[in-house]
Amino acid sequence: MKRTFFLMVLALWAIGAWAQITAAEEHEVVAVYEKMGLPDGSLDEDGDEVKFVFVPTDLDEGTYNVEIGERVHSRMYQIKGTNLYMEFRYSPFLSTFDEGVLEWPFYGNGTFFERE
Repeated sequence: MKRTFFLMVLALWAIGAWAQITAAEEHEVVAVYEKMGLPDGSLDEDGDEVKFVFVPTDLDEGTYNVEIGERVHSRMYQIKGTNLYMEFRYSPFLSTFDEGVLEWPFYGNGTFFERE
């Protein structure tokens, strides 16, 4: 009887743990950019003043704890505390101060796992 009860509790715990793991939202990151400031008076092709540009950059392969900063547009968000920005394949529903993990592979697209 105790063994059966223990196995039932263990099974319920495993189901709960699995639900927490799979509940994390994951978002495909297609590129990472570095925000580069430009000298005063810089102009774009239409003659409008430009203060900065986003330059594609490479990250080292790894797993990074990140916090979401400012939103540039529906698919691009700053990594708070840096001059790096993530571009997502689709528009994620993220807010400033959301936290998560960015897994960046040696080759290809990364994944941002939003913490609950």
